[in-house]
Amino acid sequence: MSIEVFGRATDYARDVLSELTNDDLRRPTPCEGWDTARVVVHLADVIDALVGLLETGTLDLPQTPLTEDLDPVALVDQRLTKLTHAFSIAADATSVENAATAGAVELTTHGWDIGLARHPAHRIPESLARDVLALVSPTLDLSARGENFAAPIDVPGTASASERLVGFLGRDPRP
Repeated sequence: MSIEVFGRATDYARDVLSELTNDDLRRPTPCEGWDTARVVVHLADVIDALVGLLETGTLDLPQTPLTEDLDPVALVDQRLTKLTHAFSIAADATSVENAATAGAVELTTHGWDIGLARHPAHRIPESLARDVLALVSPTLDLSARGENFAAPIDVPGTASASERLVGFLGRDPRP
């Protein structure tokens, strides 16, 4: 299931990125102190880490994160192509499953960050949010959050799947 969800998360992130203009890259995001360009460049670093996971079995962000790129959207697109290739030749089923799960979470979460920077009413597609939440909720307890995810934010039980996922990942679904 995670490979299929990863594919949908990739499509979602690419759709969000395809709408960005140069002016949008300076917009603030829900990530405190991060503009859209910084989130997009971070996404390229995350994708590189996923390629590394598929190649070595270890998930490590680059020691020196990228800080900028003249065309960060093209950079992410290039890295996604590299990641797709890495999936196609990966031999270790556990690494594939882990990379697909982590990729689905990261692409969806940062897709939301970027989408929200452009449109305050932006939401993750409900079926994608529901499926990503099902992938991440069994593994992301308080001890596994580290520096990457804040504590969950309570949302009403009647909230959309998008709001439940974003809240679970420690982001305010209604900033």
